[in-house]
This record gives sequence, C-alpha cells and structure tokens, in this order.
Amino acid sequence: MLTFSRRQHTIWQIIVFLIILINIYWLKISPLGIIFGILYLWNNSKKIADIFCPTIHKGLKYIIGLLIILAYISINYTIAYHLYQINIWVFLWVFASLPIIIEILSYKYNALHCFFSILDSNPFRLSNLKSILLPSLVIILDAILLVVLLKKAGLGVIRSPWELLGYKFWAVFTISNILLVASFVIKKVAKNIFLVIWHLLLIVSLGIILYPLGFGYDSFIHQAVLETIDKTGTIEPRLFLYVGQYGLTFFLHHLSQLPLATVNKILLPILFSLIWPSSVYYGLRYGLNWSFQASYLATLWSFFMGFGFAVMTTPQSLAYLLVALIIFILPEINKKTISLYFVWLISFMALTIHPLGGIPLFYLAWILSVLRLNKKFWFKKPLYYLSLLISAISLPAFLALYQRIGNVPWNRIFNINLKNLITWPAISWHQTYNFTLDLIHNIGDNGIWLFSLITLVGLYLIIHENKYIFFKRHFIFIALLIINYLLVKIFIVFDLQIAYQKDDYVNRIAYLIFLSMMPIFLTAVYFGFKKILKNNVNIWQKTWLVILTVIIMTVGIYFTYPLYDQHSNSKSFNVTTTDLKTVDLIEENSQGQPYIVLANQMVGAAAINKFGFAHYYNDNFYYSMPLGINNIYQNYLTMIEKSASREQALEAMNQAGVDKLYFVVNNYWHSAKTAIQQAQETADEQFLVDNGVNNIFVYIR
Repeated sequence: MLTFSRRQHTIWQIIVFLIILINIYWLKISPLGIIFGILYLWNNSKKIADIFCPTIHKGLKYIIGLLIILAYISINYTIAYHLYQINIWVFLWVFASLPIIIEILSYKYNALHCFFSILDSNPFRLSNLKSILLPSLVIILDAILLVVLLKKAGLGVIRSPWELLGYKFWAVFTISNILLVASFVIKKVAKNIFLVIWHLLLIVSLGIILYPLGFGYDSFIHQAVLETIDKTGTIEPRLFLYVGQYGLTFFLHHLSQLPLATVNKILLPILFSLIWPSSVYYGLRYGLNWSFQASYLATLWSFFMGFGFAVMTTPQSLAYLLVALIIFILPEINKKTISLYFVWLISFMALTIHPLGGIPLFYLAWILSVLRLNKKFWFKKPLYYLSLLISAISLPAFLALYQRIGNVPWNRIFNINLKNLITWPAISWHQTYNFTLDLIHNIGDNGIWLFSLITLVGLYLIIHENKYIFFKRHFIFIALLIINYLLVKIFIVFDLQIAYQKDDYVNRIAYLIFLSMMPIFLTAVYFGFKKILKNNVNIWQKTWLVILTVIIMTVGIYFTYPLYDQHSNSKSFNVTTTDLKTVDLIEENSQGQPYIVLANQMVGAAAINKFGFAHYYNDNFYYSMPLGINNIYQNYLTMIEKSASREQALEAMNQAGVDKLYFVVNNYWHSAKTAIQQAQETADEQFLVDNGVNNIFVYIR
C-alpha cells in the first residue's frame, strides 16, 4: 500500500497537468494523451471517491468517482454552451478547476488516499497460478477475437456484422463464453469484475471495428453537430438537448488528442463496459447481499435482453445507461451507503444529455429525498403525494411542451387513443434443419415474453420470500414509468413524425421500463440457481448451469446487432465507400448550382459526414432525411417505392425551390430494379457509381 503527503499529491497533479497541456499545444501525440488522460481521470476519480464515499467497495467507488467527474464536465459544458460557447477555454477551465477543487476538498476533509492497497507479495505461487488459469484464457481468447475483428472490417454493404464472421469466430467466442461462466461457477477460480468488463468491451465494440466508416445513422448526425460546434463554438438553431454528451466528447477529445470522430464512436461503448457490469454486480453483491458467485453469474444473465443501445454513442443511449446505473445501485442508495446527492448529480447530468432519461431520474431523486424527511415534518405526506402526481405526468407534459415549442398546435398534440395500449410481439417458433439458429431465434424472437414471464416469477418470489422491503422504492419508480407510458400512449400524438417513427418516444419509455425491471428478472434467476452454486450439488447440475448461461449470453449478443439470416432481416444498412463516392460525384457535377438529392438516409449520412449541414432550401435539408413530414423525403419514398416519375421530381424541386435534383438508387434496395427502369425513362441524365452499385439520375427543370 502506498500513501503520499499533501505536497506529493500536489506535485503529481501539477506534473500530469503540465504534460497534458504540453501535449495539447505542442506535441499532439495521441498515445501520450491517452496514457496521461487515463492517469488524470483515474487519480482524480479515486480521490473524489475517497472524499465522498470512502466506505463503498473500491470497484464501485472508483466508478462513482469517475461519474462525479463526468457529471461535473457535462454540467460545465452545458452552462458554457448556453451562456458563452464551447471552445478550448471551456476545456481549460474544467481541466484546471477539477484537480484544484479535489485537492482543496481532500485537505478540508483530511481524506486518506491509499494506492495499490491490495498487493500479493508472491503472485507466482502455484495456487495463484491455478486460480487465474481460466480468467487468463478468457483474456487471451478475447484478444485473438479482437485481432480477427480488425481483419474482418468491411467498407461495403454490411446487412449484419455476423455475415462477416464465420463459424470459426463463433467457435472461439463460445469457448471464451464457457470459460468466463465456468470461472464464476467454480469456487477456487479467481474472480474479478474486470473480466466481465473486458469481455463486454469486446462485444459492444464489434460494430465500431467491423464498420470503420460508421455504424448506424444517428451517430453521423451527432458527429456533424460536433464538427460544427468545434468550428464555430455553437450551432443554430440552439440546442436544448444533448449538450452534456457533446461536452464529454469535447473534453475527452482535447484530453486524449484522439480525433473527435473517434472519441464520439468509443465514448458510450467504453462507459457502458465500465458502468453496466460494475453497477449490476455491486448492486446485487452489496445492496442485496447475494454471494460473490451469484452476483457474478447474474451479471452475465443481464446480457439476456442484448445491448443494442450501447453499441453506438447517442444521447438517448447514454441516458439509458445512467438510468440503469441508478436502478442497479438503488439498494445501496436505500441503505444510505451511497448519498442521495449522487442521485441528484446524476439526474442533472442526465438532464443535460437527454430528458427521457433525466426526467425519470430527477423525479426519483425528488421522491427519495421526500421519503428521507423527518416523520415529524408536517408537510411530508402531502409533499410525497404531490411528488408522485407530478412524476406521473412529467414525461407526457415534457413531450407535449417539446412539440408545442416546435410550433405544433395543441390540437395536433393531444388526442385520445385507447387502441393498442400495450402491444406485444407475436409468439414465434422456428423448426428448420438448423438447430443452433432455431434455438437462438426461438429464445430471442420471444425474448420480451420470456423476460416478462421471468420478471413476474421474480415479483412473486420477492413477495413470497419477504424481500419486498428491498424493492419497495424500485416498484414505485417502475409504477410511475408505467403510468407515464400509458398517459403518453393514450393522450399524446406525434402527427408530425413519419409513419414508422410515430411510436419512437413511446417505445423509448417502454425500454426504460424493461431496463428498470432487470433487477426483478435477475432475482428470479438468482432463486433458480442459488442452490446449484453450493458445494454439495452434483457437478452435472453446475455443468447444466454453465451451458444455460452461455446460451442466454449468446442469444443476447446475437440480437444486439442487425440480423440477416434465414429467420430474420433487420433491413439495416451502413454507409459505404460507394456512398461517399456518390456524394462527391454529385457535388462535383452540380458545379456550384443549388440542388437537392432524393436518396436513402445512409447516403444522406455520407453527405453529412463529408459536408456537414451544408445547405437548407425552404427548411428542407438538401439530402432527403426521415425527419418529420411534409418534406422532400416523402418524394423520395414515392419515387423509390411507387413511381420514379418526373412529376414527383418536379414536386420536390418546387418544395425546395431549386432547379436541379439527383435521385440515388442503391442496388440493395428491394425495389431498386423497378425504380431504375422507371427513372431511366424520366430522368435527363444517369451516372453509375462502382459499376452500378449506386445509380444517380439527374432531373433538371
């Protein structure tokens, strides 16, 4: 164990500060920035955790320290954006003020900072080597898989990442999963949450690695916003959402000297890999007092619903993660091991990122604070019921107000709809000659049903086993989310969204409900396998537990990414090199004349990636985008799906007020053949990109 004097702590802070500063202004070496950036964050995370939560287990303690720092960054950048602008001076303020504040607080509270408190004097003892064998094999196999992924990255159309990875990848990956589960089931094997963090990082980084040009659509939009703010310090129209996440991205970009786009890609996967397993494990182990084995195993069962939200950095996804964090550590908060001030801080951080995560956390912090009031306080009960009432209508009120600010009339926001209040997917059953794929889809396609049924079993067991006291406030939070969901579903209309996006906000609230139910689901799993983990249980029962856990993990991982197999087609596409060539060719051909482009959203994402938000014509972005209604995207849908007519092209040009239009048809589109034949008869000119991978048709008024 190492300890240092106050003077030594101050000198170390100054050394790290100066090295990072020199790297930012002169050296600009990314590896150096990464190393000292990690040292900066680790050192200050540990110190702030030592000050405010010294009694928490060190793994969770460091995560909480890191989150306090991230909250400080998010809030500062949000204030700067609204009162000033985002630039290098905001970074320098946060970068310099953080260690100063921490050292002052450390001195004030006389906090003791111990480093490397657990050191094995003889790590090479035979017993130690035996205990780390399985974990070491997991790390080695995952490292091999990482190398394979780097070699498999594709620049063309990728309908599913699993298309790029053959059976050899899955064979090695399954062995890694088996060894990971076995290391937690076998008592004499060393256990550490780092193993799950490492394994999970590989899983959620898969999309980043296999899609080097970018994964998904939203990430390109946020990246373009970041680039605009980086150049100008702000963006118009002014944003009231997302700025907290943008602040984190800018801060880590300057700190590490990694490209802004790279930081934007890796931010959420890294935070998710750190926060999700740590909060699940420590919440169960120390909040609910489960055994080490049961807590680790339950952490792996949390893979069941997949991690689709965590593979791409977006504000909504980061807000989901913050909600999950608070839900998982709620037992520790109820025990007062973790301060309510931390819940308030995370709720403010979430509000700067996305209100659909921030508002529920805010009202949870409010309710928990009211419940902590002294019973003799005469206004406690009325205040409690008032907080429940406001919380129950908070999300519908926000969504209605958000639309009204967007100039949507009240009569188009409110409407009573009692149909399909809760929609459940149909139960499916696959029985072909591919047993493995059938098994994965029979579980995954019915995942919502299975999750709901197991959660109901968990609810019954919580009541039957007299564990209600641990979940009482958790149940209140879930009930309030359900009420919010029903009120939005019944009363709020999203008429200005295109058809397939009308239920987006409702579905996001539903996902929050499922996230919040995860501890109840894991409780049912815990009661199912806790006897198997005892010493006197037959080895075959433990073997069965390992196999079942690996199956659950595999299903969750497989459904995390878009699918394209004999049972499912997610119809998910990516930006390709051909798309980038297409937008360059169109820009070159336009010769500076105003034009619009009717193309699918991935071509639009390629344009945003190359040129940012370059042009708007009559409130229409010059590439068709699925954003609302009454814009040129509706003309694109008509041309690609129904009739690529000159009348539709002229209608789109009239709406945008331009005299030139490009219509792009990707050869993977299901109606591409028909659309190409029609456009060849009505367009003025045609270009082929990469021998017809993309077809460009030019219409001139």
